Parts: sequence; structure tokens; C-alpha cells
Amino acid sequence: MQRDSGSTECAVEGEGKIASEVDTLRAAFLDSMASNSTSVHVVTTGSGEQRFGVTVSACSSVCADPPTLLVCINTRSPANAAVAENGVFAVNLLNVAQRGIADTFAGRSATAKPFDFSCCSNTAGTLGVPLIDGAVAALECRVVAQQVIGTHTVFFGEVAAVKRAPVTHMPLLYCKRDYGQFLAF
Repeated sequence: MQRDSGSTECAVEGEGKIASEVDTLRAAFLDSMASNSTSVHVVTTGSGEQRFGVTVSACSSVCADPPTLLVCINTRSPANAAVAENGVFAVNLLNVAQRGIADTFAGRSATAKPFDFSCCSNTAGTLGVPLIDGAVAALECRVVAQQVIGTHTVFFGEVAAVKRAPVTHMPLLYCKRDYGQFLAF
């Protein structure tokens, strides 16, 4: 239905949803979420030759006491199983110059092998997980809880260590299916 604001409302109720209603709701949800500006993160885990990373936009702080955050990783991603098995991960908050790293760990780089750590320099953190050099911040976490919701696992991580860039970097943002950067009014 059309509202005065010009937005389209999509309401589907009941268990007897037909496929077109579900598809319409899904499309409206995805379009709405695409309008949400988010920081771009690469979640990393593992060590040595058994390293895994994946680009995520679904990352949020949960609380400061104790410092805890959450990340959502698709269950089909090898990084999902690796985080669950290792019990530790890092959230690397990428800077505006690291778009290529984001594309590589999203599996859509035009020049690099998907999910390949050779796209960036990195060092092992306190928990042994890869930390991407030059990231605005890298937060190392121990998994304290996890929950599968639909196609994704929500991992809750208690922060064990934080590494911040030595210089002020602007975070890489993602909105309307494209990268951008923060601009203050």
C-alpha cells in the first residue's frame, strides 16, 4: 500500500504465505537493509596456513562490560565453521583505502584470488588470529555464544585485545550496495 511519505509498505501475515508474497517481502527487506550504512569488516580466524577470512557488514557492539560484540556469518562460508571450531576471531574494521581487501574477502575481487590473505599484509594477534595491517581497528574475540538464525550464525565474542591504527584512518562504509566514506555535516 502507498503511504503519504511515498514509501511502499509490504505486510505479509500468517503461515499461508504464497511464494510471491514471500519473494516481495524478501526483496523489500533486502532493499531496506541496503539503505543502511554500515562499516565494512573482515572477520578472520585461524593461524599459519589454516587462515580464514570473510567480509561482513553485520557487526555490532553488544555491551562494554565486558566488551562484547556480535558478527553474523553465512553458514555456507568456510569462515563460519572455522570460527566455531577455533573459538576465536578478529574483527578488522577496514579503512577507506582497503576496498580491494573487502572485495577479496567477499569473494568478488576482479584481480585477486577470493578469500586469499596475499591481498593484504597481516600479523598474528594476541589470540593468534590474523590482524589486517592498516585497519582502523582490529578487535580480537573469544566466542562466548553462538546462534544459528536462518542462513547465518550470530557469533558473540568477548573482546580480549584491541589494536588501533597508529594514525587516524577513516572507516570504509557500505551503503546502497556500494562503498563510501563518512562525511560530517
